[in-house]
Amino acid sequence: MKILAVISQKGGSGKSTISVHLAAYAHQKGLHPAMIDLDPQASSYKWNSGREDGHEKSPRLEVVQGTAAKLPSLLDLAQRNKIELVIIDTAPHSDSAAAIVAQLADFIVIPCRPARFDLDAISSTIQIVKAANKQAAVILNAAPRGHLAEEARAALEAQNIKVLPTVLQQRAAYAHAVIDGRAVHEYEPKGKAAYEISMLYSDITKLLYNKKKKA
Repeated sequence: MKILAVISQKGGSGKSTISVHLAAYAHQKGLHPAMIDLDPQASSYKWNSGREDGHEKSPRLEVVQGTAAKLPSLLDLAQRNKIELVIIDTAPHSDSAAAIVAQLADFIVIPCRPARFDLDAISSTIQIVKAANKQAAVILNAAPRGHLAEEARAALEAQNIKVLPTVLQQRAAYAHAVIDGRAVHEYEPKGKAAYEISMLYSDITKLLYNKKKKA
C-alpha cells in the first residue's frame, strides 16, 4: 500500500480537487484506492457522496472523514482491506496535523497556484515536508494563460524545490465535473483537463513507485 499526501498550508490551493481526481483516475486505471479526508470542510467526502455505488462510469469510492490523531488506525484499516493507494486530503492552516501526515506519507504533493501570495505562502509547507524528510513535489495548479506558470516554476526551482512537469490549467471542466460527483475524465474523457490529470497521475506514480522511464 502506498500513501500519497496532498498538503498545503494555503487555503484555496486545490487540494481537494487534485485528491478526488487522482483517486477517481487511479480507480479507472485498475487500482483499489481510498481517500482520507482530514479537512473539516469535507469537500472530498461530500464529492464522493454524490456518486453511486456500482455506477458504470462514476462509482462511489472508499472515502472516510478523519483526524490526524486517528490517521494511524485508519491507515491500518486500509492495509487490512487491501487498499493499494491511500490519498490523504489535508486541511490548510494546521501545522501539527500536516506534520503527522507528512511523517506517514510515502510521497507528498504540494498544490500551488502560480500567484504571488501562494508562492510566498509555500515556505511553511516546505518546512513541514523537509522536517519529515519525505519525497515531495509541487504541482502548479489553476494556472491562467500566459507565462505565469513557467515563471513560478523557475522561482520555485531556484529554491531547490521540485516541481512536477505537468501543469493544471485554469479550466471550467474541473468545476463542472465535481458539481455532481464526477472527475474530468468521466465528464469529458477527451478534454484537455482529462489529459492533464492523466499526465499528473503519470508524474506522481513514477515517483511514488520509483518507476524509471525506458530508454
